[in-house]
Formats: sequence, structure tokens, C-alpha cells
Amino acid sequence: MKHVLQEIYKKVGLVFSTMIDCIVPTLPIMIGVGMLKVALIIAGPLVLNLISESSDTYAVLSFVADAGYYFMPIYIAVSSADVFKVDRFLSAVIGAMLLSPAFVRFVEEGKKLSVFGLPIASTSYGNQVISSIIAIWLMSYIYHFLEKKLPGNLKPILLPLLSIVIMVPVTFCAIGPIGVFLGDRLVDLIMKLKDLGPIGNGIMCAIIPFITIGGLGGANLSAMLLLASTGVDPILFFANVLYNNILGFVTMALYLKDRKSETLAAAITAALGGTSEPALFGIVMKDYKALSILSISGFFAGFYAGLMKVKSYAMASFGTFGIVTTIGPDSSILHAAIAMVIGCALGFVLTYLTHRNDQQKTAA
Repeated sequence: MKHVLQEIYKKVGLVFSTMIDCIVPTLPIMIGVGMLKVALIIAGPLVLNLISESSDTYAVLSFVADAGYYFMPIYIAVSSADVFKVDRFLSAVIGAMLLSPAFVRFVEEGKKLSVFGLPIASTSYGNQVISSIIAIWLMSYIYHFLEKKLPGNLKPILLPLLSIVIMVPVTFCAIGPIGVFLGDRLVDLIMKLKDLGPIGNGIMCAIIPFITIGGLGGANLSAMLLLASTGVDPILFFANVLYNNILGFVTMALYLKDRKSETLAAAITAALGGTSEPALFGIVMKDYKALSILSISGFFAGFYAGLMKVKSYAMASFGTFGIVTTIGPDSSILHAAIAMVIGCALGFVLTYLTHRNDQQKTAA
């Protein structure tokens, strides 16, 4: 039994390390646009009020920041190509087709599509990370098989053509439906957690890191919109605010131990900007202990928020300033702040006490 568990642990570790290898090259993009979002929040009406949200400058910088995440399937496809040893530009096409304006329009209109008689899942891939990694991983087997089997004089023509043609149904008809199925199950789970009271709030906050790692952020947003249709969200929005702030403090504790500048930037981006990807994928996923602490701290913070019946009445940034959405007739920003302090303090202290920096690891 012990041997089996060790093998499972190795397999899980290999999956995580491969994902990290695919994601780390894109961190400059994530940190750059994440810090741009932080700068906009600070310069905007919520803090310094130096720039109006209705100004052209604010609008342009906002869509530039959004573009950094929206086109993530392309960036991830290119970095995954290096990991799985396939052509980078062919990989970029696989990522780009998920964001084709024509496909996005069909999804928004609810039009049913098929390719080679196979139904295509009507789903959005903007901001997605995992879909591209899986797609390029699968393409690597097709690509290397064709590379070996195709005659040399036809390879320059047929290798890119067949790779793309084969990957179209594989990506749209296999990876897409899997994502839709998992997303629907997540929405079902969130609706059930909503009825569990404080325990449900705690569990919700604890699993958000894994929802993000699994590339199910779209389903998370769908559930949030569903809950918010009543004008009040009792579980999901504030759980995301807690998660981002706790992640920021966990990452800050890692920075104080390792003193890496990119770790500091990721911490600020998570807590203030409400953008978790740089800290989660680039920093915390590399440290299973920190990831566990993030989840545990989230549970206790979420439990307290649920116990005190903290609710959100609007949607805003998932960063620190998202706490203002809890101001309302049946909610309390004071209890929201206490929940945040509980989670951030637990995350920071436990991470700082348990994390060993590189020099300590070498000495051990």
C-alpha cells in the first residue's frame, strides 16, 4: 500500500511540475498586467482618485491589462510547445483557434457547431491555462508520430496540415466537453455548499486554489453570476476576495524567507490586484506545504465569514478593496475584515514558520 501511495505521489508531482514548467515562462506577462491592474486600482477612484474610470487612458490601460490574461491560451500553448518538444507556431495556432472571434461569437449567440459530425462544446476559453497545456500535450503525440511516419519530401506540407486538422476535433470536441462537464459539476457543488452554512463557506474558500489550478475559473464566475442574480451572494464572491488576500500573505511570507523580487510582485498582485495566477502558478504551486497552508487558512477564514453571515452585494475586484462589497443590510464589513485578518494571519505565520529557503535546504 505504501508503495502504491508513493507512486501516486510521484505521478501527481510529475503532473504539477510539468504544469509549472509550462506556466513559468508566462509569468512576466502575468506579473506585468497584474501590476498594471494594481496601479489602476491605486490611481483610480477607490484610492488616490488621480484618474477617472470614464477616461480614455483608464479604458485603454484596462483592456491592455485584460488582454494579458484573455489571450493566455496562446501564451501557454507556446510555452507548452517547448516542454513537449513540438513546433511553437503550430502550438500558437491551437491556442489562437480557441479565441477566434468567429468562434467566440458563435458561443455568445449560443449557436451549435460541429466538425466532422462531432458536436463542439459551446464554451469560452478566454483566460484559460489548463486547456492549452492538455491540448499541446496531446498534440505532441500526434506531431511526433507524424514526424516519424511521413515521407521526407511531404513532411513540410503534411506535418503542419495534419497536426492542425487532427487537433481541431480533439481540442473542440474532447477537451471542451470535459471542461464543460467539470464546470457544470462545480456549479452544482457550489450551489450545494451554499446550503451547508459556515462549513460550506469554509470548504468553498479552501478549494478555490484547486479550482484555479484546474482551469475552472469560468465555472466559478458562472456560479457567481447565478448567485448574484438575487442581488446577494452569500458564499462565492467574498470567498474569492479572501483567497486572493490569503494567497498574497502566504506569498509575502515566502518572499521574506527567499527575498526574490518576483515573489514580492506576485504577492502584491494577488492581494491588491486580486489576480492570483502569478502567485499561485509561479510561486505557491512549487511548494506543496504552502499550497496546503493556503487551503487550510482559507477554510478557517471562510468558516468565520459564513458563521457571521457575511454576504456580497456587488461585484468588484477580488483584491483587498473587494471587501467594500460586503456593506449591506444583512452583512458586516467588520466581520468581513475579521475573516480576512484570520485567514491572512494564519497563512502568513504558518508559511513563515514552516518554509525553508534555498540556503536552509542546502544546509539540511
